[in-house]
Amino acid sequence: MLHKPSEPGRSIATHSLVSIHPDETLYSWCAANHAMSCCRNSETTALELLGAAHAVRQHEFPHSLEKFVAISRVEPASILRLLREHTVAGFYLPFLSEQVQRELASEALHPHSTHWVRAALGSSRTRQVAHPLKWCRRCIQDDIATIGRPFWHTAHQSPIALICILHNEPLHWRAQRSKQWRLPRQDDDVETPLPDTLQKAASIAAALSAHLQKTPFIDMTSLRRCTLYRLQEIGVIHSVNGARHERMAQWFTSTTAYAIARIAQPKFAEHIDGSAIPRLLWRQKRTTAISWMLLWSALQWKSSNEAIHSFADAAAGHSPPIRGQLQLFSELETGTRRTPEYVRDAFQTCDSYAQVMEHSKVSRHDVVRWLETDPELRIEWKARLRESRQIECIERIRNFAKNAPQSRRADIENNCSAEYRWMREHAPNQLIALMKSLTNRNSTQSLLQY
Repeated sequence: MLHKPSEPGRSIATHSLVSIHPDETLYSWCAANHAMSCCRNSETTALELLGAAHAVRQHEFPHSLEKFVAISRVEPASILRLLREHTVAGFYLPFLSEQVQRELASEALHPHSTHWVRAALGSSRTRQVAHPLKWCRRCIQDDIATIGRPFWHTAHQSPIALICILHNEPLHWRAQRSKQWRLPRQDDDVETPLPDTLQKAASIAAALSAHLQKTPFIDMTSLRRCTLYRLQEIGVIHSVNGARHERMAQWFTSTTAYAIARIAQPKFAEHIDGSAIPRLLWRQKRTTAISWMLLWSALQWKSSNEAIHSFADAAAGHSPPIRGQLQLFSELETGTRRTPEYVRDAFQTCDSYAQVMEHSKVSRHDVVRWLETDPELRIEWKARLRESRQIECIERIRNFAKNAPQSRRADIENNCSAEYRWMREHAPNQLIALMKSLTNRNSTQSLLQY
């Protein structure tokens, strides 16, 4: 990175800024410059380096990079590289598409935009993710011996990391946010309880978190398919097309990954009790990074290397062949399940759930399941229903205007209120054209009667 020229009145000269290390967080770099500047006021350093006094409390990453003193180029690629390598956002960005990542990089330069922060963290106002500052004592010793100062490692700040992958030792952490710039210290006695039975699971979770920083983006379709195959392989489900959600939640709560989640994210209950697994795989197809990493860590891997290599193949779109056999013809793949022909015939002739249930002699649950498993059928049926409803609304409005030639536009809206509202919401252009095509309601001038 190139540095901007120093400005008059600055207590920190830009030409004297320390270099940022490959695994160092942006917060750690600011804290190191604050310590070497001999400035006592943390807010002053935050204003000069990041352009905001409250940035000292944002150790995950600053909420705006517009005034970041070390940015030399504002291209989306440079911003993404900074976020991926030097902030906790490297854990979340791979689960976003390439286009969304570029949009977030552009929004990061706007001082009043905070939506990108929640999008990058995968959180919301009501669903906050804990990101305490974490450190390894042996890493502190190595950093002091090699570069002369300790720093916060990006790999340690993952929301599910409980162990250092370099030294295989539990991490220490401090959850409270501070108004002062802080660097890790050896004499800090904050301990993280980690039973010996969770060492292997913690190593797998930490290794996967570190691997995410090197992954640009993930093929979510391939990841879901590989996850389903792995669940079927270890005996959790019997079919990749569906399973009992209660059974999957019960299985997840019995794994060591669930215990890791209870320690790392105790307030993230909806993502650590197993109820989110169906939403990841079938229902809403969410891309919550924490849930995906916890689920992948629970798939009974023999080692961290096996978990990483399998995840890399899934993220790159290298899905395994079904039952270990190669596919000779693409049309024989069973990636999407099609509904039976008699079901498709029923949806082509029926206009409601009740008619489909009566025609096929099935329950409402079966109708909903067919629409969820066959996206093409759902789109075709929705388009046909909308077209028929639009024709019905147009005929109803035309007939009323024909039977009441002296009626005004307000009369049409009152007597055909349901049809008028539907057209205004779903077909506004067609409604405008329809009203223009009707005969002028005031074509004849009114006469006064004497």
